Amino acid sequence: MTRIAKPLRLWRTICASAGALRRDRRGNVLMIVGLSIIPLTFSAGMAIDYSRAMRLQTKLNAAADAAALAAVTRPMMNQSSNVTCTTAKNMFVGQSTGLSGLTINANDPTQLAISVTDSATPTGTGTTSTCSASSSATTASYSRTATVTYHATSQNAFGGILGLSTLAIHGSSTAYSAVAPNIDFYVMIDTSPSMLLPATSAGLASMTAATNGCAFACHQSNTSSSDPGGTPRVNGVYWDYYQVARNANIVLRTDLVAGAVQDLTTLASTTAQNNHAIYRMGLSDFDYTYRQLWPTVPMSGYNVDSNLSNVSSHVGDAQVVTYCINNQRVCGSNDNDTGTNYTAAFTGASATLPATSGLGTNNSGDTPQAMLFIITDGMRDELNGGSRYIGPIPTSQCTAIKNRGIRIAILDTQYLPASASDGWSIANVKTPYLSPNDLITPALTACASPGLFYQVTTDGDISTALGTLFQKAVASARLTQ
Repeated sequence: MTRIAKPLRLWRTICASAGALRRDRRGNVLMIVGLSIIPLTFSAGMAIDYSRAMRLQTKLNAAADAAALAAVTRPMMNQSSNVTCTTAKNMFVGQSTGLSGLTINANDPTQLAISVTDSATPTGTGTTSTCSASSSATTASYSRTATVTYHATSQNAFGGILGLSTLAIHGSSTAYSAVAPNIDFYVMIDTSPSMLLPATSAGLASMTAATNGCAFACHQSNTSSSDPGGTPRVNGVYWDYYQVARNANIVLRTDLVAGAVQDLTTLASTTAQNNHAIYRMGLSDFDYTYRQLWPTVPMSGYNVDSNLSNVSSHVGDAQVVTYCINNQRVCGSNDNDTGTNYTAAFTGASATLPATSGLGTNNSGDTPQAMLFIITDGMRDELNGGSRYIGPIPTSQCTAIKNRGIRIAILDTQYLPASASDGWSIANVKTPYLSPNDLITPALTACASPGLFYQVTTDGDISTALGTLFQKAVASARLTQ
């Protein structure tokens, strides 16, 4: 028994030692760490290489942005695309040269490509050229799109050990700019009797109370002893409702229009400076006829003045028409108060406008864009060919002007149904043209160029409305001829 027990105990001891060795894993951790240290080192190294490449790409993206923007600056828009390409390339090279670890050949168009698309007209499709080819565009550009694209490599510090010596980086930047065109504004002001409406609700109430129901400040001057129009008199002198408004300090629409046009000249001057453009302006008014107010003779061949302060000083030349008595502008000659002659207005304006509108670029031979700016209430009342016409504005004459490439902007100082209060006005003006169906606004909208109609009514700010319409006109000039 003793001989058998000793080998058995030895065997049990060996098995126990083997089991303990099998359960002890402290040496495995060391081996795993030893085996993992190599890939961990290369992973950390590649992360450093990748971060370095991304920093280079960020810097090259900034260089591409600067190069694209350099191609569309205001001075560069007057240069040929060849000069533009060279300028953009020099900008990119100047900002990318000396970057550590960067490899790029700026003379290889597959690594640095710069393209410039120029349009010499507002609606042109443009001519595209690249820095690697000559361009035929040599004139000033109306609009320009510049694109800078690069493909470069970043040198790796650790990747080369694994056969990956570089990382590819690439990017692109595009910039666009359009030159604000030069514009000639031909401002035509309606000074007919219907524009002598009070500008506020309070003024309307005061006016109708002072005149026993007449809302308009009709301007009459006759002092004859006869009274063919049945007009009320005070001390033998015909009531001048215009003077009634003045005595009561009632602000009329014509007063606000005059101030608004003066504000417009200031706004136009500031906007022209901001847009680096040239804005000129001419003034006219109309009632039973058309009058060119300023300039009275063409300047450099055009009925506009580049001195907008000078234009502002002549706004007061627009005066409301004075009637002798009701229905007689000239004493003894009945004209039925036909004091809003759009046919005469458009005929006169058409003669002062250029034959065609220019594009407004600074290219040799080009001329400013032309725009007819009309301030009116839109109610027609005229004698034409022996017949009387009452109602909406005749849009056929608007179309003829627009067909010459001249845009029309209209500020509608709305003709109110409440102002047509007497029996004749209700039957001949209000019922057929104002209420219940407004036929005046659609006609004015059709007369105006797309997007260039704006309406203001009683208690509205005419100056703000005119300024808003002006800004819309300038903004749309960037897009269409």
